[in-house]
Amino acid sequence: MTKDVEVGGHDYSAKDYQDPPPADLFDAQELTKWSFYRAIIAEFVATLLFLYITVLTVIGYKSQTDPIHSSDQCGGVGILGIAWAFGGMIFVLVYCTAGISGGHINPAVTFGLLLARKVSLPRAVMYIVAQCLGAICGCGLVKAFQKTYYDNYGGGANGLADGYSKGTGLGAEIIGTFVLVYTVFSATDPKRNARDSHVPVLAPLPIGFAVFMVHLATIPITGTGINPARSFGAAVIYGKDKAWDDQWLFWVGPMIGAAIAAIYHQYVLRAGAVKALGSFRSNAQSYHRESQTSSKENQEKTEPWIYNLIEENKNLWWESRVLDMAKEINVGGAKDYQDPPPAVLFDAQELTKWSFYRAIIAEFIATLLFLYITVSTIIGYNSQTDPIYTSDQCGGVGILGIAWAVGGMIFVLVYCTAGISGGHINPAVTFGLLLARKITLPRAVMYIVAQCLGAICGCGLVKAFQKTNYENYGGGANELADGYSKGTGLGAEIIGTFVLVYTVFSATDPKRNARDSHIPWLFWAGPMIGAFIAALYHQYVLRAGAVKALGSFRSNA
Repeated sequence: MTKDVEVGGHDYSAKDYQDPPPADLFDAQELTKWSFYRAIIAEFVATLLFLYITVLTVIGYKSQTDPIHSSDQCGGVGILGIAWAFGGMIFVLVYCTAGISGGHINPAVTFGLLLARKVSLPRAVMYIVAQCLGAICGCGLVKAFQKTYYDNYGGGANGLADGYSKGTGLGAEIIGTFVLVYTVFSATDPKRNARDSHVPVLAPLPIGFAVFMVHLATIPITGTGINPARSFGAAVIYGKDKAWDDQWLFWVGPMIGAAIAAIYHQYVLRAGAVKALGSFRSNAQSYHRESQTSSKENQEKTEPWIYNLIEENKNLWWESRVLDMAKEINVGGAKDYQDPPPAVLFDAQELTKWSFYRAIIAEFIATLLFLYITVSTIIGYNSQTDPIYTSDQCGGVGILGIAWAVGGMIFVLVYCTAGISGGHINPAVTFGLLLARKITLPRAVMYIVAQCLGAICGCGLVKAFQKTNYENYGGGANELADGYSKGTGLGAEIIGTFVLVYTVFSATDPKRNARDSHIPWLFWAGPMIGAFIAALYHQYVLRAGAVKALGSFRSNA
């Protein structure tokens, strides 16, 4: 973004941040553009491929573990493999279509973006229609190729598992979709991109991880919908009553979850409501009114927007990244290094800013989601391997899946909240950063309180939705295993936490960033199968080769 913007009462030609204008509810002009129809085709094809691969994976797993056809009860990809299939396909398809249609592939995502005024109403409606048709066609291809298996093993249709109430299923869909759509908003937030553009993280990766984590937690409950098109397409092709009995859950739940995520992101994290009221603003202009040293004035004349960001967020632990970026710019591109100033023990001024309270809310919500997903995964695994209820001792996600749920959720939530609160989500991390004078004492105390309350609420939601399983399988509570002394347990916690906090310090060290910022994260994705079809599709549909040849529907600047 190179548009001149006003900062602190002055105009600067700098790469400052500016919110994009909200989309019109109805834009007649876009209906005349080939790019509009090309995006609809992209959504259709992406959703078709998504359903084809994932439903094939589900059916393949069930056929490989069917005792009638196989004696290997531990065969197939397992639930962990199914979760990887869904998350991995979302990663690949969002990567492939983000530049064409935005890579929604899900009516709930489209609905959330419509509420946030990121897309117009006609585009949202056409996307949802294309996604549902793509899902039907994708499942239709699976049935055409494997009709017997498709009919015998449920056609990949979602349904509420035995022993769970409709309220539990609805809650699982709401929270699961909230995690997904919240991640989408965070990954595509222009304000985040402006601040973190020097950290080349590929946005589709956390979105795919979010889908993966939610599947680990909710497959035992509903088979995991969080995508109305996915549930609708499978139900249409499978065609049996069971697939339609609870179909409303897979529309109402995701739409509510998407709406909550849109409101939370737009009016809490982005402070839309607060800005409208004109109070608690995180406004960098106030800092320009304060007296500055002559050296700081010279720095602000060079690149004021960088220092606005630093001052506005001076007590966040990711400040070192912004400071390093500012240093790089102001020395003519040289990777110079300078330690950020330590945080003061108590900063009364930060207590008057909305950004302080917004960060506390972000820590609360992130810890709540972390506990909800991870504890649900643990309880789901224990219930699926309980010999009282099942003879399949190889069921569930396994300990590896539990570890993935914990680590993956930390990755997703730190990615989503780093620009808001620093993404601590752990009192031990907050305490370590306080000792290192990266944050103030009031911020540390409020973070820890918010994290503990979030953890209580997250576990409370799991218990509310799965009371019997929660109580039967330990509620995900930590305890010292039999055969180990308290000294052994204490040592394991000390060393394990040391590894975590040491990694946090290393990952956010400005000196390390100055030296290693020339090493980008590279992600390559794209299947080789169907290369000829993919080439035709890309050149003559997405790139409008055929249309240009016909001389109509041109995307002409």
